Amino acid sequence: MEIQDFAPIFFIAVTLVGFHFLRQRMMGDTVTPTELSEKMKSAEINIIDVRSPPEFTGDLGHIEGAVNIPVGELAEEILNLDKSANANKDKPIVTICRTHNRSPRAARMLKDVGFKNVSVLKGGMVAWNGKNLPVEK
Repeated sequence: MEIQDFAPIFFIAVTLVGFHFLRQRMMGDTVTPTELSEKMKSAEINIIDVRSPPEFTGDLGHIEGAVNIPVGELAEEILNLDKSANANKDKPIVTICRTHNRSPRAARMLKDVGFKNVSVLKGGMVAWNGKNLPVEK
């Protein structure tokens, strides 16, 4: 075999590795369910659940103290928060959805207006429930 025979395989491998790092960068900071559970014991954290209201109260439930702001309504809510004199842009915020597909978008929206300590619950409520952590319904 000649080196040219490996060019397509090399191209695919480089593309996959690049896609992985791009996806990680777009997702931003993440926190595992166990890490979030531990942090909630010692620090005040704003938890924003960006699922729809039926999902928020549905089978997966929600984390105690979470605020339900569907991702489609978040932009308007962020504008209100940004204008508020009480907005603490350094306070930790964790965005949550079902499996962490919507929550990275919400986290980026928050970061874009200056919130500094924003992360995403890795695996979302599916992962939270998978660790048998407490939920409200």
